[in-house]
Amino acid sequence: MALTLRQVEAFHAVMSTGGVTRAAELLGVSQPAISRMIAEFEAGVGFPLFLRASRTLVPTPRARALHAEVERSFLGLGHIAAIAAGLRERGEGQLRLVVVPSLLPMASAGPVAEFVRRFPAAAVSIEVAAALNAIDWAAARHADLGLTTEDIANPSVIAEQIGSIAAVCAMPVAHKLAALRRPIRPHDLEGALFVSFRPDSAFRAEIDRVFAAAGVARDLRVEARTTAAVCELVAALGGIAILPVGGPHLIADSRLAVRRFLPRLESRIKLIRPTGATLSPLASEFAAIAARAAAAQRDPGGDAP
Repeated sequence: MALTLRQVEAFHAVMSTGGVTRAAELLGVSQPAISRMIAEFEAGVGFPLFLRASRTLVPTPRARALHAEVERSFLGLGHIAAIAAGLRERGEGQLRLVVVPSLLPMASAGPVAEFVRRFPAAAVSIEVAAALNAIDWAAARHADLGLTTEDIANPSVIAEQIGSIAAVCAMPVAHKLAALRRPIRPHDLEGALFVSFRPDSAFRAEIDRVFAAAGVARDLRVEARTTAAVCELVAALGGIAILPVGGPHLIADSRLAVRRFLPRLESRIKLIRPTGATLSPLASEFAAIAARAAAAQRDPGGDAP
């Protein structure tokens, strides 16, 4: 039996809402109609998708795996609809961006703000995602462009370095190291509670190499994936972290002090896009704006504490 779009919609509605009743309300059909379409969909895919218990549909692991793929398709349809709406209502279209959390403040205050001023009729959609997810998002063509600091090893994504910025050391404002009038060095952090990025982060590997070369041991019990999460843990636990980007415009948190770190570690700001994709005029304009903004970045704080 061939699958139909209506059956896929019914499956997506049940998985998204958690039941037949709400799925029927969402699609504007009767509950028996939803049940029938689900049964036909199961027959079409060739295996059960739900366990029936007490008039409740419980998704199987196969159903959850299949729904993940269905969601990606619906995301694509949603973007097409959004672009069409933008062309209809504003005349210029939509720019879709994916940005890693550490670059969001810079992107928002810099290139995004300039883009919005220059193209008031264009819509801007921003997805904030951890580095690996941001790369996957761009590879799946859910974004026109992205901004990241991670190295790219995905052939479905093209990366262009548009700037760099020095890493910084972050700590609570009351920490004893915050009073230093010089850059923080590895030996200052001997035995310190250190909040690390996850082991699959290229930046984490670079930091670990620096401390290993200096022969400095840290307390490495705590780690997180995003810069925002690392900052929260530093503030809550009284720890120390090396962040790939810093400065008052990037870490607007009165609980934290940000200091230079030596030896200098540079984060390379990369503009990413799907391989083989032709940039729209709006995306090309944003790429140029972002490149100028990244090139203008300066080291945070100079020699000041």
